[in-house]
Amino acid sequence: MIWSHYDDAWEEGLAAARRWAAEHGHLLAPLDATFQGTKVGIFLRNARAAARKAAEIEQRRAEGLPV
Repeated sequence: MIWSHYDDAWEEGLAAARRWAAEHGHLLAPLDATFQGTKVGIFLRNARAAARKAAEIEQRRAEGLPV
């Protein structure tokens, strides 16, 4: 049973990224990279963008600025 499709997609993308890294020895996949049907390059781009946004929000909160 899938509780959250977002969580399921995250786990699938993360597993594909790990397999990509194990095979290629790095996690610098080009944007058009796919691994066993999963678009690893797009997943990594989106994950990095989300991490940057979360860091920006945390910084703004620490400074007392509106988010």
